[in-house]
Amino acid sequence: MNLSGLKIEYFNLGTKYGHLSRFVNSLLFIITVILFFLAIQDIGFLMNQVADAQLNKPYSRILFLITGILYIARSIFFTNHLINRKVFYTNFLLGILLIVTFFFRILLSFDWITDRFFNEFSGFQLLAFILFFLEISRLKLDLVARLLNPAQVFMISFALIILFGALLLMMPLSTTSPISFVDAFFTSTSAVCVTGLTVVDTATRYTFLGKLIVLSLIQIGGIGVMTITSFFGIFFKETSSFREQILIRDYLSEESINGILKTLMKVVLITVVIEIAGAIFIYFSMHSQGLGSSAANAKFAVFQSVSAFCNAGFSNLSDNLYDVRIRTNYSVHYSVANLIVLGGLGFPVLLNIYNYMKAQTIWLSEYIKYRKPYVHRVGMITFNSKIVLGSTFILLVFGTLSFYLLESSFTQKGMNFDGKLALSYFQSVTPRTAGFNTFSMDALAKPSIVIMIFLMWVGASPVSTGGGIKTSTFAIAMLNMIRIIRGKNHIEIHHYEIHEYSVNKAFAIIALSLIIISVGSFGIFLIDGQYGMLRVVFECFSAFGTVGLSMNLTPLLSDGSKIILITLMYMGRMGTITLLLSLSKTSANQSLYRYPKENLIIT
Repeated sequence: MNLSGLKIEYFNLGTKYGHLSRFVNSLLFIITVILFFLAIQDIGFLMNQVADAQLNKPYSRILFLITGILYIARSIFFTNHLINRKVFYTNFLLGILLIVTFFFRILLSFDWITDRFFNEFSGFQLLAFILFFLEISRLKLDLVARLLNPAQVFMISFALIILFGALLLMMPLSTTSPISFVDAFFTSTSAVCVTGLTVVDTATRYTFLGKLIVLSLIQIGGIGVMTITSFFGIFFKETSSFREQILIRDYLSEESINGILKTLMKVVLITVVIEIAGAIFIYFSMHSQGLGSSAANAKFAVFQSVSAFCNAGFSNLSDNLYDVRIRTNYSVHYSVANLIVLGGLGFPVLLNIYNYMKAQTIWLSEYIKYRKPYVHRVGMITFNSKIVLGSTFILLVFGTLSFYLLESSFTQKGMNFDGKLALSYFQSVTPRTAGFNTFSMDALAKPSIVIMIFLMWVGASPVSTGGGIKTSTFAIAMLNMIRIIRGKNHIEIHHYEIHEYSVNKAFAIIALSLIIISVGSFGIFLIDGQYGMLRVVFECFSAFGTVGLSMNLTPLLSDGSKIILITLMYMGRMGTITLLLSLSKTSANQSLYRYPKENLIIT
């Protein structure tokens, strides 16, 4: 008897009985949706959660039990454990956890944690959210990939998250007092687009639940909806179609399909490691009673680390980093600034640095063991990384020196050298899509405001958590200008020639960004022109660059101006090229002919 063949038949019933497998998957999805909305009702609408919580009712416990049984059934009967071991084990273990929890509910009580950090937000609501999210991650994207191009999927996914986030922020228990839909929609857009502009005080207007929702929206917006769902889909989805892999490849800007799974794993791992390390650095940079207690310090450290790495600019303090308790804590400022820089470099650069450090570590280990000589490998630091790192360094030095010289009689008046250096460095970093402030915006010198507008416009790097026209776009524009001055026909740098397509793309991004910002500024000036053109223009550059800095104007704007800023934040996060690509039907219909070339008189 062929036992291996019998095993494959037994563990691959989903192939022979596809309708049964689809029924189990559909039933699981429906149950997790029900549990999700019950959890939403518990945490967002019930004033007396312990007594009235829906997830404490007997029928909710039965739903958890059925879910556990279905997970085990799916792992045993509808997953080929010889091919998809990760899927088999994760589904099976989760099913066991749900069944055990049904009989021993105390396992998910977490009273000692919830009382100190999460108030009435219990482990059962958290479990309901996780189950719903995992089932969402398992959904196949074939139909979506067939109907929409990657740019359209990217834009629609962000729009849906923004709308859903706005509805969550309007729940009674999300705010200390009710807010309008426009304000909730503005906050959700600002969080998902990792901007940081606020129309209400995040620290006082939102409850712990509201701040948790904002933080979740920041994290989703920072690394992307597709990245998160695709990552969890690896462990809970049996197969991915070719169309899905193409969609994810284009979203991650990968060159091939083969490296998609590893890239997803590395992106999530790098994000988690950096944010945890950042939170630890911030926490230990605080005084023991810096914000009143160690719990308050921990909440601040976690919130600030995620917000900084995602270049969001949100803070759970009313005065942001200008709060009197941390205003002169330069260790916190440096930690936050470095997290902003890392998040703004972009995942391709971070992955390249990771691979380089991994190769160097392997060589060092082999050298210690076997005295293996070092062999230089060409191209370990990619051309893209060199351009991004070089332009980032130049912009940081330029900004730091500029603010050090211009602000000595304004925001830095009376400070010692260490304070001036810390503030100058932070002022140079934060306009590049972060939006934190360690100073009073009203005290800025006018030349500094102009430099801030320029830095906000340039922004972060491609495929990063930040916005703006991107450092590589600005670098290409500068290199093209130098190329024209030198009288050359093409751009050459680092023994490479930059493709004409990249130059044309950079020009289109620059032109479109200025047009969009100009139209937005004109619209707001027509509605709220009484606040002055400089403040309006600054606000629009901040919104489009997804920065979050404001000259104390955002809360004063009318609803019409807020909607314009919402549009600018969304466009800035999506990117102008993404907006254009979303309008194109296909790139396959290229013209097979060329017209005669003609020069146009420029000067």
